Amino acid sequence: MAPGPKGVGQYLRAFDMYRKVPKDLTESSLIGGALSIFAYGLLTILFFWEMRVFFSVNYKTAIEVDHSEDGIFQVNFNITLPGLSCEFAAVDLQNVIGKRRSDLKDRTVHKFSLDGTWQGHATERIHDTEHVYEGTNKDHYGNKRHAIELTAETFRQGIDEYEVMLVDFHAPWCSHCQHLAPIFEHAAEMVKERAPQEIDAHHKHSVMLATVDCTEKKNIPLCREKHIQAYPTMLVFRKSKNRNIQRFGMEIHESYNGKRNAEAIADFTMKVWKEVIADDKELQMGAGTDSTGDGKAESVVRTRGCRIEGFLMAQRVPGKIIIHPYSKGHSLNSSFISTDHEIHHLSFGNRRTSEIRAITGINRIDGAYAEPIGKPVILAEGEDKVGFLSPGGYTHEHYIKVVSTTLKPRRGKPLHAYEYTINSNMFESHTGVPQIVISFDLSPLKVVVTEETKPWIEGIVSMLAILGGVFSASIIFEGILSNAILTVAKKLD
Repeated sequence: MAPGPKGVGQYLRAFDMYRKVPKDLTESSLIGGALSIFAYGLLTILFFWEMRVFFSVNYKTAIEVDHSEDGIFQVNFNITLPGLSCEFAAVDLQNVIGKRRSDLKDRTVHKFSLDGTWQGHATERIHDTEHVYEGTNKDHYGNKRHAIELTAETFRQGIDEYEVMLVDFHAPWCSHCQHLAPIFEHAAEMVKERAPQEIDAHHKHSVMLATVDCTEKKNIPLCREKHIQAYPTMLVFRKSKNRNIQRFGMEIHESYNGKRNAEAIADFTMKVWKEVIADDKELQMGAGTDSTGDGKAESVVRTRGCRIEGFLMAQRVPGKIIIHPYSKGHSLNSSFISTDHEIHHLSFGNRRTSEIRAITGINRIDGAYAEPIGKPVILAEGEDKVGFLSPGGYTHEHYIKVVSTTLKPRRGKPLHAYEYTINSNMFESHTGVPQIVISFDLSPLKVVVTEETKPWIEGIVSMLAILGGVFSASIIFEGILSNAILTVAKKLD
């Protein structure tokens, strides 16, 4: 016969693990009350702490073999070279499998002068054309002197005597200078024939061509002052007030970059003289002179120094980025070229470091120079105001070990970034031409960082353990304390 409602209730009571003593049979105490309050407070603190741990995100790091299938990756950089003009700064990319891209077509790398003026793409080399030296009888003009030979002692007086002077800074050993010498003398003769010779109260001698030998010991300080980094360099000196250009506390002048034939040089020089005589106030300061009317100036004004920034796409093999002086139409003067530089930014990959940090909260997941900062990053130990310094003809190489890093968030797709370590060295260039070499090598291993949180079951078990542990511990402690007090009280009685 099935048990009735009362029989079921009695049957269930037999399994009761929580039998209670009637309240009127229990007795409260001060010790029990105090311990109960303490237990409640402890439970609150432990529950709050456990909830905080339960909802927090932990990061588990593992090392794995990198099986990335990407064939290329992005190299980002921002470097300032105070001692190399943008007109001679070039960027090459090469790797260990024999590929050298010295004729980069990338338009993602830009050059800026130190005053912030955009100078074009780093891959657009101003002097990347072969000059044609023709139209002059070199045997005839090779022995003629129509241009004035200036020295450091006579330079200032010489340029002050003329409204316009085009000065060729050269070196006898330079092959380009040797080709240009008779053409320059021919141009000087043409200018003498075209320019008026009279002197009035307003004008001095009208226009003249002159030369300076930068290999002469007494002329070296002058050539260094004029920042002659390659031969031949033809500078324009004007007396017109609207062309007296001052930048960074130094006087700078236009550099003639037009055709190297007598007719073109003479036409350009006369055009400059006409601008000076006209005192054209509408001429843009530092814009140069267009003597042919094709819309392209044959002369340009550039400040010393250059900032190169942007990115290049490189193959995922060991390689290097080389920043170096270059010109097909000049012989470089390496003694006046410095590779002093400051690294403002250097990173790998196409994801911004700050973006990954915002998602993951990790303080640093990139290299030492990955974040742009207010002042140049100091690389050399013991230096607190400048970056890398070197004497002329020295090369700086930065060796970088790149490690691929994958961040696996709890939600969303994995994020891929790159960390790196860097070591730097300076040595005398074997070719005599100073360079900045950024060598990089990718590790075959990658770091995998996984976001983790506590499973719900672990959180619940932890909270129950806290509840049971505090309750049991408080009962035991209360019993020990009560018995101890009772024993002492009996002994005192």
